[in-house]
Amino acid sequence: MQNSNWKQYFDQKATTHGASVKSSDYYDDKSFYLQRDNILQWLGDIKGNVILDAGCGVGAFTEPLASDNDVYGVDFSAKSLEFAAKRGLKACQGDLMALTFEDDFFDLVLCIGVIQLIPDYVGVINELARVVKPGGTLLVQTLHRGSIQRKLLRLIEKDKKFDRMYSINELEDVYRICGVGENIEFMKMFHPFSYVSHGKTGDTPSNIFCTSFAIKGQKKRG
Repeated sequence: MQNSNWKQYFDQKATTHGASVKSSDYYDDKSFYLQRDNILQWLGDIKGNVILDAGCGVGAFTEPLASDNDVYGVDFSAKSLEFAAKRGLKACQGDLMALTFEDDFFDLVLCIGVIQLIPDYVGVINELARVVKPGGTLLVQTLHRGSIQRKLLRLIEKDKKFDRMYSINELEDVYRICGVGENIEFMKMFHPFSYVSHGKTGDTPSNIFCTSFAIKGQKKRG
């Protein structure tokens, strides 16, 4: 799907569902809140940071961070951004391939459930890495290509909008190439179960049951 079509798709969802997380593309509300809670717990207590939510939608994911941090939200859906602004984000319509921020601007950049929708995901990660401060963190969450559950689901839901999934090692390599390869860690999720695993090794036998994963790495200082 082209960017203009994605914009129309998410504008329509925001028009229909308003500020609800149903305006995003999660399996259900429970899946959204479970993922948000797990990722925010993984990040730990964050205060006084300048944060970017890249592909923020209606702003529900980073809303808990907005009271103690300076949170920017970028998305191409103007309708979604109306609700993100009401949640306390500094909402900006824009292209993740060409952000308007200066180099080394953010302490933390989050990109949750977005890169599976974008053909040039390497270009997006490189652009997000550009705006991370040295010593800052880039966290990306996406779908896992090696998941047995996802392979079975694709046989059933052949008309699913997206078709891009990623291996854990693939994203780790991209992180290193884009300069955010310091202190890389992973969090793996196993939908529909609430169990998550954390570690510094991407390639493990449990990966076949991992439905989605998050990777975080820091930008090298100096």
